[in-house]
Amino acid sequence: MNIPDIPITVFEEFIYWAHQTALKDLLKCSSGNLSYRMDETCMLISRTGTWLENITVDQVSAINLTDGARLNAVVPSGEGKLHQAVYNRRSNAKVVLHFQSPNATILACQNTIPDYNAIIEIPVYIGKVSHLPYIMPGSELLANEVAKAAGESDIIQLANHGQVAIGGNYKEVVEKAVFFELCCRIIVGAADKYKPIDSGELSQLSQYRKK
Repeated sequence: MNIPDIPITVFEEFIYWAHQTALKDLLKCSSGNLSYRMDETCMLISRTGTWLENITVDQVSAINLTDGARLNAVVPSGEGKLHQAVYNRRSNAKVVLHFQSPNATILACQNTIPDYNAIIEIPVYIGKVSHLPYIMPGSELLANEVAKAAGESDIIQLANHGQVAIGGNYKEVVEKAVFFELCCRIIVGAADKYKPIDSGELSQLSQYRKK
């Protein structure tokens, strides 16, 4: 795909949803990055060091999904390999958001992994939440491990780093990220006093999700 072949509306939609991630307090400054799979050979991703709250069209990089080569002059986010690996693993993934929301990141920095089924939105909209230990940002190892976890999860916690949300469109991904942060805020606020949904109810909610 040649860059001139990409309609400006595609870039405008990318910019709109990048701004939404900041408006919903999912990241601070340059802590996050967003990508969109155009087709099987090309993805768009935010430029390295970009603040998604004020990203512009000239700060969107185009990448070849096959070999990772740049298709325009914009240097991609340092987590470009991570996004590329997820798309190559998940054929149904169209959008990937790497974010760092406050309460979710608190839990990502703790020694214990909580039961995230504190609210119904987790089993209904998100499902299993995966956790990865600390791995060097931008590394091939991190990209490979996130891609592996993406085989069974749409939300992945990265220890001492942040979160990854995966989905079929921008709205779905932002919604998952917002619901996950809400859940984490409840868990952090309640400390050890919150009561997760019991296993029987989770089974029913799982069926509800499939509907």
